[in-house]
Amino acid sequence: MRISTPGIVLKTSLFKESSIIVRLFTLKRGKSSYVIKAAMRQKSPLKAIYQQMNEVEVNYVHNNKRQLQPIYDSKTLNSWDGINKDLRKTVLCLSMIEMIDKGFDETTSDQSTYYLIKNILEYFNIAENGYNNAFYFFLIHFLKNTGYNIIDAEEHPIIRRYKTKEPKLTEQLKEIYYSDFIDKKNMNTEFSYDKKTMANFISDLMRYHLPDIKSFGVAKEIFKSS
Repeated sequence: MRISTPGIVLKTSLFKESSIIVRLFTLKRGKSSYVIKAAMRQKSPLKAIYQQMNEVEVNYVHNNKRQLQPIYDSKTLNSWDGINKDLRKTVLCLSMIEMIDKGFDETTSDQSTYYLIKNILEYFNIAENGYNNAFYFFLIHFLKNTGYNIIDAEEHPIIRRYKTKEPKLTEQLKEIYYSDFIDKKNMNTEFSYDKKTMANFISDLMRYHLPDIKSFGVAKEIFKSS
């Protein structure tokens, strides 16, 4: 079966002498692993295509008997140069990429999450501010897509604890969740939450649901300084 699909590069690793294994979060097949032959040869353009976080388009013939699908043609759709030039953007976006990598099993397709991360990366690519808002937006949507509906979870232990300090927390989460600032690329959107309280809440929420996200240890420092 011939498949052509866009995908976000989650991770790459060396395979044999000159090849790589690349894990993609694709629109059509979800998280899947592929082998890219000769990618590490000196003059190969494939190294640049399969940089972590790039959006690529891949073409391959799917074989259910193969654990690794060999890709015969690929190209870069988006390399997000505006993200890679800014350390704060890079750290936050890599945390989101790691969430997707660890949050989905192989071949579990979720088109909502694919468009979510694509839109977030597009936002960060041009953004000059509003980084925390975009990360919070992603996290709330990602958790809901993976089965944790935070905005309606009144009995959630982290929600309960923070609502003693901020009774309007649920309304503030819904304000972020339902906002269209990502689609409109509106970097000047103002939300009603207290910045310090929300930063601490998000950090605790991450530790509760996603304790294995190593890159978040650096990302949370950005919340405190923004």
